[in-house]
Amino acid sequence: MFIILCAFQSGGLLAQEGDKLDGIRKSLSQQTNDSLRVLDEIKYTRALHRNKHDQAEEYEHAQNAIDLALQLKDTLLYARALDNSGLLHRFHEQYNEAIDLHAKAFQLVREKDVQPIHKMIFANNAGVAARYNQNYDTALSFYLEALKIAEEEENLRNIAISSNGIGNTLAQIEDREDEALAYFQRALEAEKKRDNTLGMAMNYLSISDFYINKEDYITARSYLDRLIEINEERDDLYGLAITQEFLGISYLNEGTDLNKAVFYFEESLAKFKKIGSKHKQSELLNMIADAYKKQKKGNLAETYYKQSLNLAEELNQFGLISSNSLALSKIYENKNYYNEALSYLKIAKSYEYSIQLNEQKIKIEAIKSEYDLDKKENQIALLEIDKELQNALLDKQEEKIKRREIVTISLGIGLVLILVVFILQYRNFQTRKRINAKLAEEEKDKLNAIYERNLAQAEILVSRLRLNPHFLFNSLNAITYLIQSEQNYKAIKYLKIFSKYTRMVLETSKEQVISLKDELQLTRNYLMLEGNRFEKDFTFKIIGEDSTGVEKVFIPPLLLQPFLENAIWHGLLLSENQEKFLNIEVDFQPKQTKIYIDDNGVGRQESMKIKRSKSHKSMGMQIIKERIELYNKTHANTLSFEVIDKKDQNNLPLGTQIVISISKS
Repeated sequence: MFIILCAFQSGGLLAQEGDKLDGIRKSLSQQTNDSLRVLDEIKYTRALHRNKHDQAEEYEHAQNAIDLALQLKDTLLYARALDNSGLLHRFHEQYNEAIDLHAKAFQLVREKDVQPIHKMIFANNAGVAARYNQNYDTALSFYLEALKIAEEEENLRNIAISSNGIGNTLAQIEDREDEALAYFQRALEAEKKRDNTLGMAMNYLSISDFYINKEDYITARSYLDRLIEINEERDDLYGLAITQEFLGISYLNEGTDLNKAVFYFEESLAKFKKIGSKHKQSELLNMIADAYKKQKKGNLAETYYKQSLNLAEELNQFGLISSNSLALSKIYENKNYYNEALSYLKIAKSYEYSIQLNEQKIKIEAIKSEYDLDKKENQIALLEIDKELQNALLDKQEEKIKRREIVTISLGIGLVLILVVFILQYRNFQTRKRINAKLAEEEKDKLNAIYERNLAQAEILVSRLRLNPHFLFNSLNAITYLIQSEQNYKAIKYLKIFSKYTRMVLETSKEQVISLKDELQLTRNYLMLEGNRFEKDFTFKIIGEDSTGVEKVFIPPLLLQPFLENAIWHGLLLSENQEKFLNIEVDFQPKQTKIYIDDNGVGRQESMKIKRSKSHKSMGMQIIKERIELYNKTHANTLSFEVIDKKDQNNLPLGTQIVISISKS
């Protein structure tokens, strides 16, 4: 919505854009400076998108900019060309490809001495693409990078952009929606300091949308009222239309005064007709139909759904065509007009398939484009290597010529010098022979090391497979029990956590090591799942997971889980304490990182008594030792752990503490 709002501000300049497009095209055809030609190619793609929307030609010129920047080996120009291509992919809703291009542009200049504005732009663009693709963790990471640079530069404009992006991202993340408001307000304050009424309007809209989602409709409408005042002062017809649309949405969602919802939708519709935005007209007709449907005014709803459908078909908007057709199918089904209902249902389904086919086509084109780019990068890299080899051969040839001259002079001087040269050559021969023998021996050792490393990694994978099924089996049993006992809300919550956990396990299964930050996230999900086995007497804490540097520490995946299983199953579950806790604390140091796992269970001695009485033999600690031993064989860093029995002054057990050490070599 914000991009549409910004785009419209330049909508009145379409005639000038046409002239600008012709001017850039002329400049491009006459440009002889390669660096300026890259910038002209970028400008041309932007102007082309605003004016003609010729997707094939846009991508062609964007690729020209990338290829030329690669040949020039200009890092900033190459990054700007990649970022430009990312914008085009984002404009055409190809978000996966856009993320990769923006992220690559940012990584290229992140540590370079370039103007900070480029770093902010690339990071913010990556955040937007990731947010549209619902990759909220990635979006948040890039927005925070941009915000950090903007704060260092005291750049209010990008502080506002980054803060607004963070707010919109947090609003989509479960359990973090409330954090969004502070960032929206920060963005609003920055725009007020800049006296930027457009930016203020965008953030008022964000804040009102936040309160609509929170179902606080009175507060939402108070912000929308302020937004109307700003748009009236700006004489912004588009802004007024958007504001009235959101007022209608607030009443539609609230459901208590649907006549007002229809009133505001019709006011917004009239303005979009004046503006000439058929896409927005189709959306608003659909919303009006929804309001009439809620009022059980089936005939009116049918009329507006059909009007929306006609516009959507004219614009070839697959999503709206499918939505309207499905709504009409249900209306006719309720009227017992089954032929008409079936007809519209077929239309809805056919456009669903069209959407899927279009997405597949886009993905295929994106993969081909990425392959072509990688191929060109590799070709240029090979040309550079070939050039270096040619230079090396020339140097060697010159060296040979000089050596011959020396030999000729030496012959003239006398036999004594010839004898000296012979001795030197013989010594060089022996030296080369020894060096070649040493290289052959080192190559043999290297092959042996690779073989042993691969063998060790295979053993690690086998050990990991021995750990996972036990927990997955228990989790599925827990879900089954919740469903059978009709604890549906708890079962749904448990399933969500279980899906997050299993997704992370699958994503990390191909990795030999993962960051400690990811391991702690796996740990949090695991403990939330295991907490279901207790009533309300179990709590856990993870301290230090957001510490600087934690993401740079790498350990084998699921290393902590066996320790946690022991603490829960053999310590806490056997304990009669009314409050059972398990604390995890990370102490990050540059040379050595320690992880402390504390519980107030029965302790090892009591646990072993119970296990002996049950004839149970746990393989968990043995597997942990094997994994750590294999890790230490195949990595430069060193892993170790220590088990400490905690006791009070009377030598009675207070629980167990595990200390895991990760030492850098």
